[in-house]
Amino acid sequence: MADYKITYEDGTTGVIVADEKNAKIVAGNGSYELVKPPEYSDEYKLESKKMGARIWRDKELNDTDKFVPLTDHSDHTAIMAYRVKLRNWPADADNFPDTKPTIGS
Repeated sequence: MADYKITYEDGTTGVIVADEKNAKIVAGNGSYELVKPPEYSDEYKLESKKMGARIWRDKELNDTDKFVPLTDHSDHTAIMAYRVKLRNWPADADNFPDTKPTIGS
């Protein structure tokens, strides 16, 4: 689906409709035009991906918090190493976002 900007007969504008069929109905005797989505820089796209990655990372850290005090857990060492990798990621990732840490990696 695309967005369409409506211009009414009296020249007022500003309504955005999600599909062409409804844009035609809403415009009535006015007109409608396809609104081009904004173009984002590669830097902005990368920062957006990193923000999403940080949200995932923070959830993973939260999910593994319960293992920190369990020093006799069979995977304790691997989980602690995983948590260190999580805290350093994605800042240290050369091939972000394809480098998500995993337990035991």
